[in-house]
Amino acid sequence: MTLNLKFLSCLFLSMMLISCVSIDKQAMTEGAARDEAGLFKYEAWRLKNSAEFEAINVLLDESDMLIENNAFNAASDKLERVLRIKPDYAPAWSRLSWLALQMNSPERSVQMAKRSNSFAFSNPELQSLNWSFIRSASKTLNDEESYHRANQKIESLKAF
Repeated sequence: MTLNLKFLSCLFLSMMLISCVSIDKQAMTEGAARDEAGLFKYEAWRLKNSAEFEAINVLLDESDMLIENNAFNAASDKLERVLRIKPDYAPAWSRLSWLALQMNSPERSVQMAKRSNSFAFSNPELQSLNWSFIRSASKTLNDEESYHRANQKIESLKAF
């Protein structure tokens, strides 16, 4: 468990370094906050506040609360509801990828991250986050080729 927390901490720190987006102090504190399960909230997962996306944001908030309570299956269900409303919403696919990692399903994590990237063509921050999930899953699967490819993709996205 400690090794997993250290890995997640390193992953988060590397994502913060990669990010080209400036974050205010409060958001940074919230983004860096880790609960007992070692969970993180990524800014790349949020929709801009808009009445158009109000239902989606409610479902995302409910999903966050379920994640904080380690109710990963229920959180996945909420995210799948988001995707029924907006099937091309890349951050929901990314969250499902992250959840799959938490539920020890690395193959599913890779699938969800790739699906997210197929919709996140204009969002290098989210793409980099997804590649970090692919890298983690590849490490779990002992797939060195995919692990190195994910590292290369993350490096290439740093330019954006």
